[in-house]
Formats: sequence, C-alpha cells, structure tokens
Amino acid sequence: MWAQAQVTQTEIVATTVTHYYTAAAPTVPLSPQYTDTLDFRTSILNSTNFYRYEHSVGFLYWNTTLAAYAQEYSEKCVWQHSHGAYGENLARGYTNVTAAVEAWGDERKDYDFSTSNPTGFTEPTGHFTQLVWASTQSTGCGWTDCDGKNGLDGIYLVCEYWPPGNLVGQNNYWFKQNVFSRRPEGDEGFNELAATRGATGGVPSLTASAPIATPSASAGGESIATSSNLWPAIGVTFAALVFGFGMS
Repeated sequence: MWAQAQVTQTEIVATTVTHYYTAAAPTVPLSPQYTDTLDFRTSILNSTNFYRYEHSVGFLYWNTTLAAYAQEYSEKCVWQHSHGAYGENLARGYTNVTAAVEAWGDERKDYDFSTSNPTGFTEPTGHFTQLVWASTQSTGCGWTDCDGKNGLDGIYLVCEYWPPGNLVGQNNYWFKQNVFSRRPEGDEGFNELAATRGATGGVPSLTASAPIATPSASAGGESIATSSNLWPAIGVTFAALVFGFGMS
C-alpha cells in the first residue's frame, strides 16, 4: 500500500492504492452493458440513480464531456486516479457495469450516517459517498479492455462526477450536507424510466432538494465550470479505488 499527495494552490488530491493478487480475467463475451453505447449509459445511470434514490438525492444525468475524459483516461490502463478536476471512481475486472456500480454502492454498509459524527471520507466507503453525493449533478464514464496493458487484465471502468464529492474538512460539514441515510421505504417507488432519462439528454427527475454548491449545468451535459470556482474555502478532496473479481 502506498499513498501519494499532489499539492496545488487550491486543493490537495490524495490517493491510496491497495494492491491485490488477482485471478486471471474471465474469458467470457463482453456484456452489452459495455458494448452498446446506449445500454452503457442507461446501465450506469440506472444503477447509480438507484442508490441516489434510496438516499434521497437527485438523479444524475449523462455528461458527454465527463464521458470523453473518462474514456481517454481509461485507455491509458493505469491503475491510479487521474488527479483531474472531477470526482472519480475506478473499477476493474467486472463483467458488467451494474456489478461495478453495485460494488461502489454497497460500501454503504460500512458508513455511519450519524448527523453529528458521520464517517466522512474513508477508503472503504469513498466510492459510495461520491455515488450519492447530493451536490453532484452529472456523471460520464468510459471503459477499456486493457488485456494485460500495464499489468491490467479485463475491463477498466472509469467514472467522473461533477461537481465532485468527498470534500473534507470543517468537522465533516460537507458530508453532513451531502450524504444522507437510506430511506425507510428503500427502493419503493423507484422509477427506472425517470432514472435513465438523462442518458439521452432529458432532464432527470429529482427525488429531493439537494444543497447545490456550484453553477448550474445544462441538461445535455456539455458545459462544465472550472474547479477553481468551487468551494474556495475547502482545501482537500479525496478519491478511492475499487477492485472487482469479475462478479456478474
């Protein structure tokens, strides 16, 4: 295990990578969730927004700028964060998109939702908290079959988020404002059509009002503000990595 910190004038991005011994990548056909463009988008949004619904925050829409960035970075096949301006979740080895997002979302079992002393950022829960971060409005993802490049086998999935989550400091103030406990009703009332409407440029439904700390973005997802405009009093953001063993 190693840690690396990159310092700029406005933020510190810290990444911790845990190395695992891995089994050979499964030799099975790629899921249409990867190979079909629309299926890929809707699968990401359906899985992501399922967790967001259960935690009472607004649905995300697909952002083509984020997706282009994620795709370009995935093609490098480097198992570490890109240190870009966006929130970022990484996964590898999953045979379909849904399984990868579920691995991120199911980290919630290790998160303490206390309103006075929540978990905040940790490696074991960092994907989940980005996934359900209330102020995040859009996502875009890309994938590459690395096929052994740089030691990476199988599918490498990269998802970017805007505005980014996992802002730390001020006694976990931003986690208190952006990460909420699971609805007592769970997924009752979840509407897959509404959850995936943002895949084709439609305006997604909102399940709850969220504290928005950024300029608004267009429904089509083409416009992104610069990170220097965001939360000038906050100095640190964190991201995390997750590894998959080809779950289906």
